Amino acid sequence: MIAADSLRALGVALRALPLHSLADGLPAVLAEHVGVKGAVVRLVDYPAVQLVSVADPRDAVPIAGTVVGAAYREQQAVLDGPEAHLPLVCRGHCHGVLSGTVQDAELAELAEVADAVADALQVADVGTDQLTRARRDRRMTVAAEMQWDLLPARGLACAEFTLAGQLEPAYSVRGDNFDWSLDPGHLTLTLTNGWGEGMDAAVVTAIAISAMRNARRSGHGIAEAAALADQAVYGQYAGERSVAALLMSIDLATGAMSVVDCGSPELWLVRDEACTRIDLDRQVPLGAVEETLYRVQPERLLPGDRLVAVSDGVFDSSDGERTYADTSLPRTLRTTRGLPPAQVVRAVLSDLALFRDHRELDDDAVVVCLDWRG
Repeated sequence: MIAADSLRALGVALRALPLHSLADGLPAVLAEHVGVKGAVVRLVDYPAVQLVSVADPRDAVPIAGTVVGAAYREQQAVLDGPEAHLPLVCRGHCHGVLSGTVQDAELAELAEVADAVADALQVADVGTDQLTRARRDRRMTVAAEMQWDLLPARGLACAEFTLAGQLEPAYSVRGDNFDWSLDPGHLTLTLTNGWGEGMDAAVVTAIAISAMRNARRSGHGIAEAAALADQAVYGQYAGERSVAALLMSIDLATGAMSVVDCGSPELWLVRDEACTRIDLDRQVPLGAVEETLYRVQPERLLPGDRLVAVSDGVFDSSDGERTYADTSLPRTLRTTRGLPPAQVVRAVLSDLALFRDHRELDDDAVVVCLDWRG
């Protein structure tokens, strides 16, 4: 048993650890206050393929086919004899897995330990680069650095929904991105795909995302956000560059959804056992034409629905004869119906790699999956 006083003492001790030495201090703090011996914190890497030890980056465990990876995949505690593997989840974003030897501890108590460590990692991520360095095994392009820094997280969860997303190629993504914000009464979700290569694509995407955030934070809806981003991009490039985008706003009380489609991202709906592409009113990409007025398309989600949004690097990817969206994407979405969103995202990207015979992607790929509970 882990006493309530011990859990409170753990929280105090974690907050007292210096950010730059959090990884070094965690094992001793966990052993002293909650009896977790030999603790190892492993963080998910950028491609979401491995779990890498913060203390020793050479200690990396595959997510697929391992006991430690199962805790991350299922986002549930896994007991392996005296050793426990605990997912480090903070509001739907799974940082990685905490492993250690425990005795006489209940799963609920271990979950509280993991929550405390996940909260500490969330805070540390803002103030130190130590965790960021641990997640990567090679140098990232500057364009990719910009895109990852624009992300809100790779997961979000609350009573109404669970949400997950991923960028590929992780170390050299250029113009594709996603963004979300949970506000009183509604969720806003966007996918963006900046035109161009390298830094050119990254910069135009950053302009569009910043403009849409500015509109959102000023209290405007998605049509106004699209219009402001359109003006910002056009004002910078005068129509020479543009950003394809998909903007969505979902009412948390009713499931009513508003959509503005400004180009290439596609939206798929999995309802019961059926998988269909939502027919969207495709409008002008952001920045392509001066002062575009965008129309909002109404849709509605029902409890149990799953939304999957993908960029053209996914649905338009070709094996030389057909595109991935022709047959493979709907099949993958149907066969992964019982998996949580984070696993669906990984499954789609893994299946895309098989579809392409593991050839390098021709374009950036973004997958975002939302499970709606209502």
